[in-house]
Amino acid sequence: MFALIVAHLLYRKLCILDCFNIGFSIIVMYRVGIYILNGILFFCLIEFIPLYGYAEESSCPTKHQTFTIYFENDVFAHKDEQYTNGLKLTWCRYGLSELPEDIWTHEWLYPVIKFINFYKSAESEKVLTFSMGQNIFTPENITTTELIKNDRPYAGITYAQFGFHKKTNHHMHTLGLCVGIVGPASYADKTQIVVHKILNHKEPNGWDNQLKDEPVIGLVYGYKIKLVSSGINSGFGGDMIFNTAGNLGNAITFYKIGLLTRYGWNIPNDSGNFPIQSATCFNAEFKETNFHKKWFGLHLFFSVNSKVVLRNIFLDGNTFRDSHSVEKKPIVGSVYGGIGLITGCVKTVLSYLYQTKLFECQKKPQIFGSISISFQY
Repeated sequence: MFALIVAHLLYRKLCILDCFNIGFSIIVMYRVGIYILNGILFFCLIEFIPLYGYAEESSCPTKHQTFTIYFENDVFAHKDEQYTNGLKLTWCRYGLSELPEDIWTHEWLYPVIKFINFYKSAESEKVLTFSMGQNIFTPENITTTELIKNDRPYAGITYAQFGFHKKTNHHMHTLGLCVGIVGPASYADKTQIVVHKILNHKEPNGWDNQLKDEPVIGLVYGYKIKLVSSGINSGFGGDMIFNTAGNLGNAITFYKIGLLTRYGWNIPNDSGNFPIQSATCFNAEFKETNFHKKWFGLHLFFSVNSKVVLRNIFLDGNTFRDSHSVEKKPIVGSVYGGIGLITGCVKTVLSYLYQTKLFECQKKPQIFGSISISFQY
């Protein structure tokens, strides 16, 4: 029932202006490097035009690639504060038995991956992901130009992520590298200001108080395992997935654990539905399932998570320079749920996320909505 309510609320909020918001955010991020993936998106759309003549089973191509758009915003909860917007574009190539020689985004990291023997198991499937995105954070009152000492700093990050994954039908390991920039060079301020003008929302006037420019880097390791699995891609079924991950870097350092459960019709044989985070998430199925994948699926999901946070630049402030900061909470919890829809080679996930307070002076927990669309080609 919770997930159905989530889906209904999100559906009502996905109006024309929200769609325009998504598109315009992509255009603004073009200025800082997102254009690299625009060609991939166009290619995906061209690939999928002839794919809607499905009979009983999907006839998706077997190149084993996906392209995913993630969009998160607090507008779904009638808010404009805290974590206010997130946009992420992810390309994935899966079903690999060896590291390919034609992936220029990852080739420079191959020596490290081979040195640590990350792919030592010959039985696991190899997966590569590349993502680019931008996250925006603001205090509750965005109309004042004054520094709000008891609320979080204005901050934004634009980043790129390189993910290496190995997976079987029941578990997946992830090793990722994230590099980016925090501060005015992320263009987060310009993204929000221009979008708010076009949508006639409140003008954010406090960006002069944002964090200063700082290059950021982070290493992430994640692990997911299916504790229970039944009826995957074969009618009604469900699964339960335990996930744990850690991130070490000057932007964010944390360790988290969580539990996700899904139930529905033709649940995909992937590693679950997750919001924007480090390089631990992608929406690719196990390669062998493509040969008998059903063309339609619908499932509900619910997840609980807990995180221990040692470092958060968006609350603690700049690492090497003086900046505004607040006292963060060391333990954060979150609950989210929603609905996943699969039609042929397209997977759409709608969800709402509830997150406990992140810092001491935060007045109330945050709620925001999330939508992701994955194209398989």
